[in-house]
Amino acid sequence: MSKFIGRLVEIGIAKESPRGTFGGSISYWLKKTGMTFDNKSNLVKSGESAGNIAGVTTGLVTEQWAEGEIEGEINDKSFGLILLAAFGSESSAAFNGARKHTYSLLNTNEHPSLSIAQKDEDDDILFRRAMINSLTINVRLDEIVSFNANIMSHASEDYAAFTPDYVSENKFIPRHLSVKVASSPAGLDGASETRLKELTLNIEKNLTRDNVLGSVEAVDIQNTMFNISGTIVLTQENKTFRNNALNGAVKALRIDLVNSGRTIGTTNPAFRIDLDKVIFEEWEVDKTNDEIVTQTLNFTAYFSPVNNQIWSDCFLVNEVGSDY
Repeated sequence: MSKFIGRLVEIGIAKESPRGTFGGSISYWLKKTGMTFDNKSNLVKSGESAGNIAGVTTGLVTEQWAEGEIEGEINDKSFGLILLAAFGSESSAAFNGARKHTYSLLNTNEHPSLSIAQKDEDDDILFRRAMINSLTINVRLDEIVSFNANIMSHASEDYAAFTPDYVSENKFIPRHLSVKVASSPAGLDGASETRLKELTLNIEKNLTRDNVLGSVEAVDIQNTMFNISGTIVLTQENKTFRNNALNGAVKALRIDLVNSGRTIGTTNPAFRIDLDKVIFEEWEVDKTNDEIVTQTLNFTAYFSPVNNQIWSDCFLVNEVGSDY
């Protein structure tokens, strides 16, 4: 066994088809910035007595699985597969010499799963039936745009050997962000840009493990209730956002990331999501003496029964030439 730093741990992902089955090759090796994802177990302690005041006599493992977080900077190609695992459905088409991947919410409790490969100084292991429990996108000043994926899967199994192979990708930085707020989705194109100091977007899928008698491994891992929420921080220049939050005003919200410094075909690497029905809430103001006053608001994206959707548009533009 070797001692090594986390940078020597390599992580790869691949779409499973059918769910729970590794296809034999890794699609993307992720250039991660942090990781806690690993094996877990539940230990049940026996509380029986044996003529002694000691509280427990033995412990037995009743369940094994894997869970934790993978953090990284958003790269335009590999992030597309993460988005598929988060949203459930994707289709693509040629777009200005590149490819536009359009995402929609798969209205089932069995979203696509991933196989996760891990290679370090001691082991090559594979995690099957990996599902995204939550996905957070962070846009902060002086940082590369990043993600944090909380993942759950079956416990690891040994694999013969992986050969990591990294592809060239494009990143996003704070100046690539554009956010618009309008009264309705139809008004987003013409809306003025809202200048933010920080943005967080959260996607929650509330996974559950389908445990059964006769096995320490769940027969399935399923997504349940789906939610999108977020937080924005901006300078307080007027009372618009305060009033929106205090009055529960319904708005449409567009989040755009466009790497204008990189040309692919005749367009740029890009990510967009248009949330049809957003309500800002929990407005707070920071009036520190010697700093410009800022405001922080949380928001939730609501499902529209009329339009039968949470978002009207969500896409990723890159040079991946086919569906994920």
